[in-house]
Amino acid sequence: MVVIKENSPSVSSFIQQLEVAFHHFDLQRCDEKTLYVTIFLKYRGQTVLCDFIYIINQQEMYGAISINEHYKRARNFIQQHFHHILLYSDELRLAQNFMNTFHFKQSLQQFAKKYPKFMTHKQHFA
Repeated sequence: MVVIKENSPSVSSFIQQLEVAFHHFDLQRCDEKTLYVTIFLKYRGQTVLCDFIYIINQQEMYGAISINEHYKRARNFIQQHFHHILLYSDELRLAQNFMNTFHFKQSLQQFAKKYPKFMTHKQHFA
């Protein structure tokens, strides 16, 4: 579990108040170029489920909220609680911050064992 803290004025203020908590990792959902981690976004006792998708086959790994069956609920959750439209830059920041957690690193290690091809230049995350 990680509470996002950010002091940069360019970052949306809701990110500072939002808790991102690991839910589960299913290696079977991934392929050699994409890593999915299911998380909860939490605020004042309310939660919404969503997936972070990380693109692996790039020079630098990056992630965002996956546009799938959970995306609309996550977007509505942000709008309802923070009166803010979820921006792609917000998604990138949330996913990037989650990369510093134990659960992300553990998931990435499992992924790297199964799909080592694109992981050679990303070993500092594992």
